[in-house]
Amino acid sequence: MSSTLVQKPNLDQAQHLTLVIGMSCRNLRGFIYMWTHVFSFILATKKAEGCVQVLPGISGPFEILLVSYWENGKVMMQFVGSKTHRKWMSFIYKNPRSMNLFNETYGRPQTANYINKAKGYASCVEKS
Repeated sequence: MSSTLVQKPNLDQAQHLTLVIGMSCRNLRGFIYMWTHVFSFILATKKAEGCVQVLPGISGPFEILLVSYWENGKVMMQFVGSKTHRKWMSFIYKNPRSMNLFNETYGRPQTANYINKAKGYASCVEKS
């Protein structure tokens, strides 16, 4: 992997963050790894300190998308350094032809629209 493709976000001033992770299989080894580990990855993310909500999505049999909402950059970076996250990264670095991965980090949105039910940060303050 090229180190120029990996950038560490500056999260010093961020209070709330959205982390978008996309994974896709490139061969049978990646397919097997993704589908045998994805549910434990989702559960570990949900249980992580400071994780507000996780919204997993299946884009197709070879691609998944995971959107997670975090209280701040410190807790999100703790998760990035966790055993579960490091295990995924280790597989991808050791098998670069098996899976693709991307992640993007965004600050809390200034505006959001919800129809019928709030999601993300808004779901934390929603009163039923």
